[in-house]
Amino acid sequence: MPTWRTSLAVFSAVVLALVIVPKARAADKEKMPDPEPFGRFTVDQVERRLGQPNVHVFDGNSAEIYAQNHVPGAVHLNSKDIKEGVLPADKDTTLVFYCMNEL
Repeated sequence: MPTWRTSLAVFSAVVLALVIVPKARAADKEKMPDPEPFGRFTVDQVERRLGQPNVHVFDGNSAEIYAQNHVPGAVHLNSKDIKEGVLPADKDTTLVFYCMNEL
């Protein structure tokens, strides 16, 4: 005949299984996404880097927007034009790409 301790132990095991298994399954579903392969700079961080020799800034806006207003020293470059040889070959170079979000 089971004692209250045995019954409590079985009940506790069942409750733990009901709590732990769903949490483990939820954790599998909520795995962290892969980290973004590129870093992000604030406007102030970009401003501090402007003019440094190993920093290249590229403006991905339309030609009209680029002509109206762009970051000093930025090169106009659309994403479709990025091909081998267009960007600096030095792997230690900081590349800054920006464009205006169109709504």
